[in-house]
Amino acid sequence: MKYDKPHLSYDQQLALMRDRGLAVADHPRAIQGLNRIGYYRLSGYTFPLRTLEENPQQAKGKQQKRGETFIEGASFEDAVALHDFDHRLRGILLDGLQQLEVGLRVKIGYTLGKRGALAHLDESELDPTAQNPYRRKRNKSRYEVWRQEYDSLQEKAKNGKQEFVMHFTECYDDEVPIWAAVGFMTMGCLISLYNLLNKKDRRTIARSLGVKNSNVLVGWLNPLNILRNQCAHGNRVWNRPIPFQADKLNLEMLTNPALLRHLAISPKAPVDHRVYFHAATTAYLLRELTPDSTWPQDFVAVMRTFPSSVSEKFPLSPVASMGFIEGWEHEKLWKPAQNRIRHR
Repeated sequence: MKYDKPHLSYDQQLALMRDRGLAVADHPRAIQGLNRIGYYRLSGYTFPLRTLEENPQQAKGKQQKRGETFIEGASFEDAVALHDFDHRLRGILLDGLQQLEVGLRVKIGYTLGKRGALAHLDESELDPTAQNPYRRKRNKSRYEVWRQEYDSLQEKAKNGKQEFVMHFTECYDDEVPIWAAVGFMTMGCLISLYNLLNKKDRRTIARSLGVKNSNVLVGWLNPLNILRNQCAHGNRVWNRPIPFQADKLNLEMLTNPALLRHLAISPKAPVDHRVYFHAATTAYLLRELTPDSTWPQDFVAVMRTFPSSVSEKFPLSPVASMGFIEGWEHEKLWKPAQNRIRHR
C-alpha cells in the first residue's frame, strides 16, 4: 500500500484529534504543545488513550486493538503530561546509567591494567574464547570484531581532537593504555571487552558490583545499554518494553540478595520487567559501586511526579504500565544505605 496521507498544519492536526474525541482545554497551549513535541511523537502518548476494539483478524494472542477514537475523558493535556513525565524519567535513568558506565570504565581499566597497559591489544592477556568465531561473522574472531569497533572509536576520538587521545597519538605511537582507552569506548564496546576478559578478571569485576556470576552481570548490562541509548536519543521509555530481557532472577547469584528479593517473588517476573526491572538493577549496581549514592532516592522522587490526572482516569500507572510492583518505593533497595558516608 502506498502512503498517501497529506501534510497537516498544527491546527488541522489538533482538529483531527478533536474529531476523534480527544478533549482540548486550551487551544493555544495545545498548538504550542504540537509545535514543541510534534504530532507523531505525541502519538506514542495518545495511543494508550484510544478505545479498544475487537480484532477479528487476529486468530491468536490479542483479540483487541486500539481504534481511531479516544476513550471518554481523555485529553490533549493528559498526553502532554505523560510526555513530560517521560522526559523526566529519561533524565534520571540516563544519570544513573552514565554513572554506571563510568564505573564500568574504571573497573575494566583498573583490572585489565594489572596485566599490562596494552593488555586490551594483546589477545594472550584475554580469555581464550576471544579467538572463537563471532556468531554473526564466522570469518572473524570475537576479538577481531571488537578490535574493529575499538579502532573505529579511537579514530573518531582522534578526529574529534580529544586531547588525551592526541597526547598518546603524538607521544606513544598511537597506543593508548587501557586505563585511558576506556574513556573513548562506548558502553557497548565496554561490555564487549568485558566479555573478552579472562574469566578471573570477569569474576573480580562482577563481584565488585555485587554479582557472583559474570554471565548474570552481562545479562543485566546488555538491556541497560539499550535503555541508556534510548534515553540519550530522547526515545520514549514510558510504557515501552526493553529488548533483551534478563533471565529470571537468581538471588543466589547476588552478594546482597535482600535488595532484589521483591523482584524474585513478584508475579510479574520474569516476563514483565519493562522499566522497573532495569531501574532496580541499576540501583543495585550503583549501591555496590557507590554505597552513598543518592540515585535510588532521586529516582523515587521522579516517579512520584507521574501525573495523577492520568492514573486516576486510566489504568496507566507505573504499576499497570511500567512493570512496577505495588509498594516498590518502600523496598530496602530504594532507601538510603545505612553505611552512607556523610559529607560535611
